[in-house]
Amino acid sequence: MAVIESMGKVDIINTKVGKNCRGYNGSIIINSDFGDNVSIGNDTNIINCILGNNIAVNRRCYVNDSTIDDFSYLGINTTINFTKIGKFCSIARNADIGGFNHDYTVVSTMPEFRFEQLFNNNIRTSSRVRNEYCNIGNDVWIAAGAHILHNVTIGDGAVIGAGAVVTKDVEPYTIVTGIPARPMKKRFEQKYIDNLLDIKWWNWPTEIIRQNIDLIIHTKINDSTIRKLKKIANAI
Repeated sequence: MAVIESMGKVDIINTKVGKNCRGYNGSIIINSDFGDNVSIGNDTNIINCILGNNIAVNRRCYVNDSTIDDFSYLGINTTINFTKIGKFCSIARNADIGGFNHDYTVVSTMPEFRFEQLFNNNIRTSSRVRNEYCNIGNDVWIAAGAHILHNVTIGDGAVIGAGAVVTKDVEPYTIVTGIPARPMKKRFEQKYIDNLLDIKWWNWPTEIIRQNIDLIIHTKINDSTIRKLKKIANAI
């Protein structure tokens, strides 16, 4: 089993790591599984998580009970709870994703887990459902300071505007902004969206993506671009 390269004091407990993984000073990694080329920033906590290959988690993040697929990154001060994140996602600083709501219809808004800690010797009896995850698709951009509530699904290619509070599912390739977040527009015409969802370039082999970086990140979407992407996809 590979060993994480520690850049300072790093606490690692019951965690499997791949090749070329690095943790920076003050990071805490518990009960997790890392692929290759994972970087964990200063003072970041990773608990009960699965991280794919080529993941960057910046400093002062907290990631709990979540999975992050290949090539995605988190900006500084980001909190992720009970969330599944796809490939090539760009999550900016100060984002908050997947946190549970408090029930304001009962006597106290204090959550059950806190009462368990205080009055029940930390024995868990709460009704919190742990199989309800926030789901973030592939190639999603979540801008700075966005909040995405528990059990929300964000479709592939969507854009979440800075400071948005997302309370409902977001369709693929849709831009949402505001509090609460509302759809502003689609990124492309529906025919192009349908093609991109079928092509799924983010699932291509790494070498194929490397050979076509200019097409993926510098080329505007039009009929010619879609034809080129389809040709590559069909040849794989």
